[in-house]
Formats: sequence, structure tokens, C-alpha cells
Amino acid sequence: MGLSLLPSVLVGQENAIRYVDPYKFETDSSNVVSFSYPPLTEREGKGLNVPVPPNEHPRLFFRKGDLAALREKIANPLMKENWDLILQNAEFQTDGILEQHGKNHNMNIQVINAIEAKAFLYAFLKNQQAGREAVEAVLNYNKTLIIDQKKADVCRDIGRVIFNSAIVYDWCYDLIDLPEKKKLINSMENLGKQLEIVWPKLVQGSIVGHGSEAQLARDMLACGIATWNEKPEIYNLAAGRIFAEFIPARKFFYSAGYHHQGSSYGPYRFQWDLWMTMIFDRMGYPKILGEDQSKIPYRWIYTRRPDGQFFRDGDDFTELYTSYGKPWSIAGSALVGSYFKDPFLIREAIEKKQFGKDGLFDFLLIDPNTKPQSDTSILPFSRYFKEPLGAMVARTGWGKDIDSNTAIAEMKIGVYNYANHQHLDAGSFQIYYKGPLAVNSGIYQGKEGGYGCDHFINYYQRSIAHNTMLVYDPEEKFTWHQRPIANDGGQQFPNGAAEPKNMQELLAEDYKTGTVLAHEFGPDSIKPEYTYLKGEMAEAYSDKIKNFQRSFVFLNLKNEDIPAAMIVLDRVISSNKNFKKSWLLHCVEEPAIDGNTSIIKLTKKGYNGMMVNTTLLPVSDNLSICKVGGIGNEYPVDGINFPQHVISESNSADGAIWRIEVSPQRTSSNDLFLNVMQVMDANPSPKPLKVSKSFTSKGNFVVVEIADRIVAQSLDLETGIGDISFEKGEKGNWYKVLISDLPPGKWKVKGPTQTKIFKVSREAGTISLDEKGGRFFLKFVGE
Repeated sequence: MGLSLLPSVLVGQENAIRYVDPYKFETDSSNVVSFSYPPLTEREGKGLNVPVPPNEHPRLFFRKGDLAALREKIANPLMKENWDLILQNAEFQTDGILEQHGKNHNMNIQVINAIEAKAFLYAFLKNQQAGREAVEAVLNYNKTLIIDQKKADVCRDIGRVIFNSAIVYDWCYDLIDLPEKKKLINSMENLGKQLEIVWPKLVQGSIVGHGSEAQLARDMLACGIATWNEKPEIYNLAAGRIFAEFIPARKFFYSAGYHHQGSSYGPYRFQWDLWMTMIFDRMGYPKILGEDQSKIPYRWIYTRRPDGQFFRDGDDFTELYTSYGKPWSIAGSALVGSYFKDPFLIREAIEKKQFGKDGLFDFLLIDPNTKPQSDTSILPFSRYFKEPLGAMVARTGWGKDIDSNTAIAEMKIGVYNYANHQHLDAGSFQIYYKGPLAVNSGIYQGKEGGYGCDHFINYYQRSIAHNTMLVYDPEEKFTWHQRPIANDGGQQFPNGAAEPKNMQELLAEDYKTGTVLAHEFGPDSIKPEYTYLKGEMAEAYSDKIKNFQRSFVFLNLKNEDIPAAMIVLDRVISSNKNFKKSWLLHCVEEPAIDGNTSIIKLTKKGYNGMMVNTTLLPVSDNLSICKVGGIGNEYPVDGINFPQHVISESNSADGAIWRIEVSPQRTSSNDLFLNVMQVMDANPSPKPLKVSKSFTSKGNFVVVEIADRIVAQSLDLETGIGDISFEKGEKGNWYKVLISDLPPGKWKVKGPTQTKIFKVSREAGTISLDEKGGRFFLKFVGE
């Protein structure tokens, strides 16, 4: 299935600060332990119609009715590598007895692969010798297994052994006598007690954290399915929790087409959801997580930059252990593509060599007959990821190399924050053109530590490391899991950084961080000229902020020299006029500041990108722009640098160590920020486009002109039905005009050459038209 594994150096960082049941248990399956299963509660599916396994074996990943289709796969070229690997693993000679001498932890994945391959040859081809070898080997494996309870994230190893036992139990069912069945059940239950979820207590949550990974969704679920006839309590508990909590939680965030754990942990944890889907599907219960599961990989497709990397989102380990120049892949793309018959995802899997990474389970679960789609031109350049994310990604193309002229921007409101590996980045943005120009900052894991280290909790996960807004209250206190941390002026960790266990906690506690107020791209749905997103993010902060509204307008200028621009308008109202407000923009190389203009270049590693930011508000006599960072002061928070350095020299980290801070000089509770960014080549660099602003003579709007675009937005980012009048653009020249912040209904627009009635939608609140420069008048004429 193209299983994605975490780099070993990362393993254990998250668990290091978590409570894990301290008791140690024997793994020897000959030591029988009596398990008592309490009555099911609502959290374990009490009252739900949970489907049960079919009364046949095999029933894990395939059934007798699937054998003919599996035989056809052997001749398929895409499956050849998988089939060869299965045969190779089955030929590995092992009795399952693990090396004991001097070992604190002796799990052996090669032996596990051999056992499963032998078991499959029995279930698939009725190879009696292979089947019996698998049974004897798994019994010996479990009896001689040594688990080092101090090994980082050892639950993943323990779960893999449980899964291995369940596979053999199911696939070789009629070769296993009753005493052997009892030994295997006892072994799996004993091992389950050593998982972090502490079977059967299930002490971890169902949305984030290790409890949302394979422990329940694959390992104990597989155990329950295999042993259903002999001990249904195991399945009832595992499947009950899945249907009561796992499925509703995933359907909620799947609707947005994203995974909240970001660009590294998102794909990693998404693959366990896929295992869960396939386990139930092969029992006859398809798509238990719904059709929206098919959308999730598109989050990473859209945020993939032409250099092959993703926009950073949350804790990112991929950049640290992937060599620069090697394209990043999406775990599970082959399975999602084949299961949901998606030709784009199949193409993605083939291009990134995702077939054949896991011989046995790729062979079982991937349908190689879905044809790949090579034409990306039919994919829209912009995509909206609705609540609970609330984000837009806008592109000017689908270029795939470092010299591509494709520009990309991510605009994020951030409606819910799930904690764990998610950052405090509501209202943030990122921009790429021939290099990462506006980026996230900080390093997830390095020489100074990883999850929970000083850099991590004081800088990396915090708002100050992202392109959002700070409001500094010198008396504000911040904590992470009750640990005092630096005052960065940013957003608070929801619920003290404690992870929501289930949907009830997510919706009841303070995990909501924003609201999408408007969104749209158009007028062409495939190659839009503009992409617009507006939201309110005050909920992400303490009561120091009464309002924080931000709008993004990305403009595809269709200009060879300057392909794109983005306008960011902010309205921030603080509870105290003396609280300093800072608009942040992070970059890799040292920026240059000239008046109200900030120039960002990136020429390292073969990049050749440049961005010019023009600050139109605050006005020049109330404007302060300063640059912060550089060697020795890379990650400062409240006057203290929290250093971090990558461990591996072979990495693709962006390495942003600079930021600009835009602030008003005069104190005020209510402040406006208006910044216009345009991207171009660094060398040779064209002359930047002229950027200008004006204000409406009727209505409280600001109007920005750049190239052949005119964008008018309400200064308070609120909607109103009052008349609007402004003059903008050179008379006689044609412009593409966008007017936002309009209430729904009919509006009459009178321009220099035409008068027309437009119907404004509630979701967008916009009007777009082509018109010559001159005077514009808008009037609300009814719903």
C-alpha cells in the first residue's frame, strides 16, 4: 500500500511528553492472562448498528470471492514487482524464533514479511507447506519476542506484531488447532495491553495523536475480525469505538478535503484511515468514511510547489530527511486512486513510484486497471478547502520544475485547530514563485531537540513563525500542556494544547479559531483571474483582540514578467490601544526595505524568485517596517532567540531565518493593514508594476490598482447596502474589476461604458466585470 514510515530520528518525540500506562506485561503467549471486557458505552458504539464480519475465512483484505480477480493481477505489469516481492519473501527461510542473546528489543520485520507471505500463499494457492510454516513461525515469533518498553513509540512495533498474528490467524484459520488459536488470541491481547491505547482501556483519543493511527484502526481491528467467531468482544470494542468516534470525526474534516495534521503527519496518518476503509470494504462494507475520503490527497497536490515540495503545514519532518531536488510523494495515493477510480491520483502514484513499495498489501488492495490521467490542464488552478479548514490555494499553472513560471499562494483562515502537530497559523499565507518567497519558519526537529523542545514550543508551532498577525499584550501568559512559554503576541494554544479526544470535545471546547466570511474564484472556473477569501480569526487569540478580519485577493495577471500579485487587507481591533500590532512576512534571505517597499529575493539552491511587497496601509507617516533575523538571531521571540539547527546535511528545508514586521507608529485600538505583493524573476528582474490606492467618494472602500486590475474592498471588511462610488484607472484602458464585501442581492453597476444589474451571492459577496477606467457607481436595488 506504499506504507509511509516516520524517520527513526523523529520517533518518540511526541510520546516523550505523554502519559503511557507504566505496567509491563509478558509477551510469551504461553502465559495465559484472563481479560475482562467491560460493557460497551456510547464511546464504544452502544446502540449503534455496527456491521459484523462475514462468517467465513479469509475475511481480512480478501475473501474467497476475490481470488479470481487476484489471480488476474499476477499478469498485470504494474503488479509484477509486488508479486515477485511476495514470492521472494515467502522463500525466506525462518522458523520464527527470534534472536535472544543481548537483545532488549528483537522485532524483525523481515521475518514478519516472510510469515505473511507464506500465509498468503496458503490462502491464495492452498500451499499447505507454506501455511503450516507461517503458523509455526508466528507462534515462535510471539513466544520469543522481546519488547523494550523504553523504545521510542514502541506501540508501532507492538501493533505490527499484533497485525501479523491476526493475518496468520485469519488466512491460515483451518490449519490452526484450538490450542494454537487460544495462544494467538492470548498473545494479541497481551500485546494489546502494552499499546499506548492500553487495550482494552482505550485511553487515547480518536482524532489526533498516536491513538488515531494504526493501534485501533488496523491492529486491534484486524485482531477482532480474525477472532470474531472465538472471541467477539475484541471486535465489538474495536469496531464500536471506530463507528462511534473515528468515523464521525473523519467525515467532519474530510468534507473540507484536507487532513488537519499537515504536510507530513497528514499523509502519514491518512494512510491508517485508508487501512480502516479497506479492511471494512473487503468484508463487504464499502466506503465507511464516505466519498470525501477521495479528496484528501488533493490538498497536497494543490500545495505542491514546482520544486517538488509541499507548502509547509504543521510539524514537517519531510523537509528534514528528504534530499533537495527529490520530489515529495503522497502516501496512499495509489490506493486512493484505485479505490475511488481517480485517474489523477493514479498518475501521481505512477510518477512518484508508489506502486510496489509494499509487495503483499499493494497486491491485495490496489486495482491496477484505473487508467492514469496525464492532462492536468482540466484541473482548476484554484481550489477551496471549506470548513473546518477554510483555505484557498491559487495557482497560475501546473509547472513541475524549479525554472517553472508557475506562481502559487496558499491563503488560510483556519476554522478549527486540532492541536498536536497543527500550528497556531490562523489567517496565514504562503507564496511561491521560482522559490519559496513567503514561507513558514522554524525547524521541527534538530540538534537542539524535537517535539516539546524550547524551539518547538516557543517559536516553531507559534504564530510568530507564520505570516499572520501579532498583537502584543505584555501581561499575557501562554502555556503549552501547562508549561509556561514565551509571549510571542500571537494566538493561544486551544485548550492549553490538549488534544480533543472526539468530536464532542472538539465542538465543546475552544478549538474553533476562525470563521470564513466569503470565498470565490472566477470568473473562469478552470483558469480564474482572481481567487478571493475572507475570514475572521479573533477566536484564535485571547480577549486582547476584539476583531481580526483578513481578506486575500490573489490575481493571476497572465503576465510573462510578473505572473501574479496578492492583496492582503487586514482590520484589527485590540482591547487596548497600546498593544502593538505586527503584520508578519517570513523569508529565507535578508529582505531589503525602502520606504513602504520590501524586496524579498531567493537565489540559493538554483532558485531565482523575487517578491516586492508594497505597504499601502498604514500610511507612510504612521508606518514602521523593520527586518528581524539573521545568523545568531534566527528565531527571536520577545527578545530571546530560540535556536535550532538541522541534523542531516541532506535536507530540503527552506531555512527561513528572516522576517519583516509591519506596524503602525501611533497607538490605536483600530488599525488597518493593506499590503500588495507581486512576484517576478530575481535575475534579471523586471521593473515592478505600479501599485496605487484610492478611497471611494461614497462608501467606506479602498480601491487598489495594479496592472490591468482594479480591486475595491470595504475598509472595515463588513457588508452594507449603501451606495458606492469611486474613480479608478486610466480612461480608455480596459480593466478587470473586482468589488467585494457586498451583501447578497441585486446591485446596479454603472461604469464608463455600461450599466448592468448583477446578482451577488451570499458565499462570495462580490461583483466582477470587464470595464474601462473611469468612474464607477454601485447601488443596491433589492434582494
